[in-house]
Amino acid sequence: MYERLLNKYAINQLGYVVDDLEKAALSHSRLFGSGPFVHFSAPEPESTIFRGEEVKNTVDVAYGMYGNLQIELIKPTSTDPTPYNVPGRLGFNHFSVWVDDFEGAVKDFEEAGFEVAMLMKSSGGLTVAYVDCLDLWGHYVEIHNPQPYLVDMCRKLAEGWDGSDPFRKMGT
Repeated sequence: MYERLLNKYAINQLGYVVDDLEKAALSHSRLFGSGPFVHFSAPEPESTIFRGEEVKNTVDVAYGMYGNLQIELIKPTSTDPTPYNVPGRLGFNHFSVWVDDFEGAVKDFEEAGFEVAMLMKSSGGLTVAYVDCLDLWGHYVEIHNPQPYLVDMCRKLAEGWDGSDPFRKMGT
């Protein structure tokens, strides 16, 4: 297979915007066997720029595993425009690629004709780009450096999991 933009970077996560985290986690788990999902009230990012404007961007999230893919369920809690607050648009939102060379990956997508819709710096210092692929594919591509602690925690919870207690509240 020859290298192209989307096989250069592995897809590590599927992200869904939902209106009820627990209901979505239970449904996803029943349908796919994914989980268990761990709920966090995510701290407000240090900064979020969406289409050139500073915006408030707060969310509640739940993470679980579906095989080797991490599943992220996102419930927006702020109302400013972000990739999570498109009126009437719930469901699949993005896939995520975790890269060692953040700037290089963003440049690759820009050179392919896609623009960064949102650039966010998390409270923990992680820089995240949401590349707008809506017109071509109907979703965003999220780019950031790996977060091994989060995926490792989800993988450990999923190891030997018997399907019970598929939604767990973990606080902030």
